[in-house]
Amino acid sequence: MATAQKTTSRPLVIVESPNKVKTISKILGDAFVVRASVGHFADIPATKKGIDIANDFHMEYSLTKKGVDIIAGLRKDLASASELILATDDDREGEMIAALLVEFLQPTVPVSRIVFHAITANEVLGSLENRREVNEALVEAARTRRALDHLVGFQVSPVLWSKVRQNLSAGRVQSPALRLVVEREFEREAFVETTYCGVEAELEIEATVKASLRSIDGVPVAGSKDIDEHGAVTPPAQLLLLTEAQRVVSGLGNRPLVVTDTKTERYTRKPRRPYITSDLLQDAVSRLKIGSKMAMSIMNQLHEKGLISYPRTDSPSLSPWITQAAREQAIALFGPNSVPAKPNLYFAKRQNAQEAHEAIRPADMTKRSPSGLTAPQAAIYDMVWRRTVASQMVNTTGTTVTITLEGVSTQQVCVFTASGTTITDPGHRAVFTSTDDDEPTPLATFTTGDEVGVRALEIEEHTTRPPARFTEASLIRALEEREIGRPSTYASIIDSLRNEYLWSKRGDQALIPTITGIAVAQFLNICFVNLVDYQFTKQMEEHLDTIVDGKETFLNVLTRFYAKGDGQWPSLLATIATATKEYDPATHSVRNIGVHPETGDSIVVKSGRAVGGRVAKKGTRKTGRGVRSTGSPYIKCGNRNVPVPDTTEWADLTIDFALALLNAPKIEPRVLGEVDGHEVVARTGPYGPYMSTNGRNISLPTQFDIETVELQDVAELFKFPRSLGTDEATGEEIVVKLGRYGAFIERGKDRRTLDSIEQAALLTLTDAHAILAIEKKKPKRSSPKGRQ
Repeated sequence: MATAQKTTSRPLVIVESPNKVKTISKILGDAFVVRASVGHFADIPATKKGIDIANDFHMEYSLTKKGVDIIAGLRKDLASASELILATDDDREGEMIAALLVEFLQPTVPVSRIVFHAITANEVLGSLENRREVNEALVEAARTRRALDHLVGFQVSPVLWSKVRQNLSAGRVQSPALRLVVEREFEREAFVETTYCGVEAELEIEATVKASLRSIDGVPVAGSKDIDEHGAVTPPAQLLLLTEAQRVVSGLGNRPLVVTDTKTERYTRKPRRPYITSDLLQDAVSRLKIGSKMAMSIMNQLHEKGLISYPRTDSPSLSPWITQAAREQAIALFGPNSVPAKPNLYFAKRQNAQEAHEAIRPADMTKRSPSGLTAPQAAIYDMVWRRTVASQMVNTTGTTVTITLEGVSTQQVCVFTASGTTITDPGHRAVFTSTDDDEPTPLATFTTGDEVGVRALEIEEHTTRPPARFTEASLIRALEEREIGRPSTYASIIDSLRNEYLWSKRGDQALIPTITGIAVAQFLNICFVNLVDYQFTKQMEEHLDTIVDGKETFLNVLTRFYAKGDGQWPSLLATIATATKEYDPATHSVRNIGVHPETGDSIVVKSGRAVGGRVAKKGTRKTGRGVRSTGSPYIKCGNRNVPVPDTTEWADLTIDFALALLNAPKIEPRVLGEVDGHEVVARTGPYGPYMSTNGRNISLPTQFDIETVELQDVAELFKFPRSLGTDEATGEEIVVKLGRYGAFIERGKDRRTLDSIEQAALLTLTDAHAILAIEKKKPKRSSPKGRQ
């Protein structure tokens, strides 16, 4: 192990996050100087000419405004350093930052690269004994990804602006994710509800056990799994209608059922793999009700405190010493029989699963409940600790007993089944239970020929349900299953979609596409079908992996993508050339609703600034033949355009809804009540609905309707803007504010969106620092900067 000895000229260690500096400095001592690059400090110009396509896609990186000061400070530190040690994050982006540090610092002292997955003394000091050079293959893959995102952003977004609306964005990973959400909305509308019945027999035994009717005279009774989305039943199953169910119950009466068969099977459930990024984000959303953006922030905080390993990974593997430490914790809690003879091993599905990372796990398994954590931090740490220990424990085992019973109803043989499970060894369930694990219910032992009394017969009416909308958790799972995106991108992709195209009802986690989001998805599916194709996006990720393996090059991948195509997919240039011909905003409608019953005019929903067949520039308003361009979605009927809220649900865009808007009188100002002695009035202006009070105007968030909103719904809004304090590093005030599309924090010119108004109301200065410390992914809305 390296030891810290004080010298006149000290090594300079550069990490990415300033929040890591203090912890690492304590580990290394005075023998090292530790500084931070503060994430990305250089980028290619945010213009269409940021990539010199004619010159083999050359990208000239330049310092950002923030980067000028950062590099100047690092140069001063380097001037007196004995060597430069690059300790940026162990992923492609971290490798590129390391390469850019060398490029801009131009060191004359020895340079080495170190990586560690957790900020502990063992790992940090151990990394000094395993130095290496910057991995140029990883750097090339990162630069290729940056180029791909830039090309999509600056080549596709202008077409999107001209065809749909200004200041919208498309992205290499963002757009397929949007397609998933929009397609789910279409599936929900196309779904045909089917009503069917089931019969449950509550058996007269000690535990409450119900037997379900499975067949009548050998014909299976249809359940939800036998009915497709169109209402068709898969043969040979048949629907049990209410009248038939009533006849069955009446015929069975109160006579006992006879056991005709018993079957005993071994019950086994393996432990879940240790956390990878997507798993932990999903559990944070579903278990803790924490948004993915905030969950990612908390995971970073825990890593920077030296409590958990690197939080961006899709590899579930554990190092041997952590595996042993987890086994020791299980033995200490539950005894030697709680772990298997050999450790449980887990492997990544992807060959290049975030390179050399291991799973998210505690840095020190002996720290059960670290002190000084906020409630959300403690909750996420607890899940990580439990999941890591559980992953090394034995299977949950037991026995499952299934009995088959028969009864006769009006000369028809009715077959029921009941099952129960007895757990003999809880195994990993003793420390961690997954949200989708059922609680086993034991069943008494029966033999063939036994008569079982029936306490009650119940008819249960069911209606098939459409597929559920995506939540942040299920969308991350869907992206992971399709191998779209990477652990480092999930939270930022969802955040970008929420900023532009998705919304949620208050208190609900379901993601709903706005009309604009649907319009963009339709446009991309017509004009840029490859960019939203799941297989295409997956293949682009695989191309980046092959660059890491040395089998592909930056130039080959970009040339095929941009200019030549690959035989299966057209090039970006060819796609753009045909896009202008395939989509006419004057004739394309987001939805054809129907025909006006009185005028015979078609009623359609449009999104954009289309006026007289053209697309008006941002901010223009024209009135001709009654046509008015608002830049927001609107219902068009003949020469009339009526604005429609962007958050109107797809299924609600009906003829009745449209007629109500077309015939609605002008909305007059409405008094909601008083706040601090001042009257609050709901109004509608040229930029949408808002509230005015005491000289202040506050935009009404999109989830509220101006005609029905009550004061109690929006009382929290009047607490803003709310000052959290001063940022010691910059001297700038950090303020929580509200905008048309939700809450955000502001420090100078730096803004970050928040997940909810509730989060904004509870946000602390520490929370704000953590959010602002995350490298900002979202570009300025006036520029089509490359999106993932």
